[in-house]
Amino acid sequence: MKNKRKNLIIAVLVLLCFLPGLAGAKAQEPRTEAQAAILIEQVSGTILYAKDAQRQMYPASTTKILTALLAVETGDLDAQVTVGSEIYLVAKGSSLAHLSSGDTISLRDLVYGLMLPSGNDAAYTIAAHLARRQAGNPDLSAPEAIQVFAEMMNARARELGAKDTHFSGPDGFHASDHYTTAYDLSLIAREAMKHPFLRTVVATANHAPESWKGRETRSWKNNNQLIDPRSNFYYPAATGLKTGYTGKAGYCLVSSGSREEMDLIAVCLNTSEDGRWSEAKALLDYGFASYTWLQLVQAEEEITTVSVNNPDWGQPDSLTLTAAEGFSGVFAREDAGEIKRETVIDNNLLAAKKSLGEAAASAQAEYALRAPLIKGQVVGQVKITLRGRKLFSADLIVTADVAPLPWWRTEPALILYGCALVFLSAILVLRLRRRRQTEFPLRGRQ
Repeated sequence: MKNKRKNLIIAVLVLLCFLPGLAGAKAQEPRTEAQAAILIEQVSGTILYAKDAQRQMYPASTTKILTALLAVETGDLDAQVTVGSEIYLVAKGSSLAHLSSGDTISLRDLVYGLMLPSGNDAAYTIAAHLARRQAGNPDLSAPEAIQVFAEMMNARARELGAKDTHFSGPDGFHASDHYTTAYDLSLIAREAMKHPFLRTVVATANHAPESWKGRETRSWKNNNQLIDPRSNFYYPAATGLKTGYTGKAGYCLVSSGSREEMDLIAVCLNTSEDGRWSEAKALLDYGFASYTWLQLVQAEEEITTVSVNNPDWGQPDSLTLTAAEGFSGVFAREDAGEIKRETVIDNNLLAAKKSLGEAAASAQAEYALRAPLIKGQVVGQVKITLRGRKLFSADLIVTADVAPLPWWRTEPALILYGCALVFLSAILVLRLRRRRQTEFPLRGRQ
């Protein structure tokens, strides 16, 4: 019985030794069935997880993220667009917004029809409208317009750094020369999410297009189950983005989420029907659990206050120093507590204060800046380090002018003035005494 108790105590002690390490451990990376996947932080683009992210894949309707981006960047969202013959180029079996030739609808509502029900007819209508606008030729034929738009897509993809992407159409319907990578899609999605209108669109569950004038109008429901509270796959932190499916591409999803001031984008390509939802949630959960967004320095943030040596009368004897630029980023939660901020003042601008002891004689805390100082002048740096490794530095800027004390107002000058005054007073007294001594004898003789 005593041996059992002893063994139990030892086991508990061993467990307690490991608990602190477990509490601070990084979350385990998720396992994904997707053939290619990636997780990035949206603002910085930092890659938090990747699986065959550079592998060439078919994107299906996630292509439409770039179509929507071009609509915002090159079109007038309030322009009324007439649906034309381009919708007859839409492949059979496509997902539709159910537009008809001759309908009129705003480009703004077309983007909703593109992204929520994943309408290939909306994609072709947007493509033809933007291509004719770009070419300056409203009579451009539908096939020619789609070709021009494909060139616009590929040019914009290259500008974003999506070097392994080639799109042949605006909708993502399968074609052998229509491909991308999980990494490239994350770049395109990241750019799209910079636009407030697109962020609103992809987070919208249902939309009724008021500008749509036609024979058969309807409302649209978002296919993204992550933002549907009634779905078993609902994810409260989800903010978008776009679904996709073809037989060759498999089930695809580009998803986004926001929690604790950090925005993430996850891409899953060629996985199962339910897997795209569960794997997206697992990737986002992993990102939120393992990483955090930190604003370590803000532009014009007041970093420190320093004393000023020899300021003129009426000038400040201390100054606030601010950072010239800010720094923020995504960091592993296990590293967050190891990040240090240090203030360094330029030694050439320092003036020694009164000594407060031998140990502190060389410390910068025992120094002040020498006047003159000019507003905007760089006097040092603020540095951010992680375990001794430099992450960032920014100039420290003076926030006000400080004129120096003129030499004739300095302490030595005042002492000199005092001595001169004493000396002159002494001479004057001596002269008065001599005058009296010469005057009194003369008066006595009379």
